[in-house]
Amino acid sequence: MTDAIASFIYVFRPDGTALYANQAVLDYTGLTLEEVQREDFPARIFHPEDVERLLEKRNETLARGKPFEVEKRELGKDGKYRWFLVRYNPLRDDQGHIIRWYATGTDIEDRKRAEESMRDENLALREQIDHAFMFEEIVGSSPALQTVLSSIVRVAPTDSTVLITGETGTGKELIARAIHKHSRRSGQAFISVNCASIPSSLIASELFGHEKGAFTGAVQRRQGPL
Repeated sequence: MTDAIASFIYVFRPDGTALYANQAVLDYTGLTLEEVQREDFPARIFHPEDVERLLEKRNETLARGKPFEVEKRELGKDGKYRWFLVRYNPLRDDQGHIIRWYATGTDIEDRKRAEESMRDENLALREQIDHAFMFEEIVGSSPALQTVLSSIVRVAPTDSTVLITGETGTGKELIARAIHKHSRRSGQAFISVNCASIPSSLIASELFGHEKGAFTGAVQRRQGPL
């Protein structure tokens, strides 16, 4: 019956050594059942980068006696590796002792290729955005930060006044510099002013300048940065 099933089917002893593999496994690997039962079977078909990780995880989870699943690459008789999702389930006797492990393998190569392609596309897009908009000083990939960066791209080319809010140390000046860098005024100086260090009565004159005699101490006309 198991030979008529397209999925991979394995049967293992409680210690994880192989007892049986159905015809789908034998056809894919090109091995005989006797070769599958050999102790070195995992090392022969698992991808070299997966062997240590998979054996460690499998031994650990077998000891717990709970169902589990792993994703791994298995070598086919054509010399190529494909990704499989393998689910392990224990079979217990009347006393609750595990007497067998049954594992079923499903080919997920197409899914893994699609995921890899999407990761590559996302990476290429992020690199393109970083190159185009020079956001290398702003580090992060959270959805909230991506929303801020998108806002920078939209608002920088306009003549709108921008209010940037946030807690101390969250990078408001970095955002301001990014807006300036992508504005039509990027060729002019960026002037950063710490308003907290200016008395409230002098903020207007410090930012917008003042005329001579506008207040006590205004001995000459001063043009503010804004």
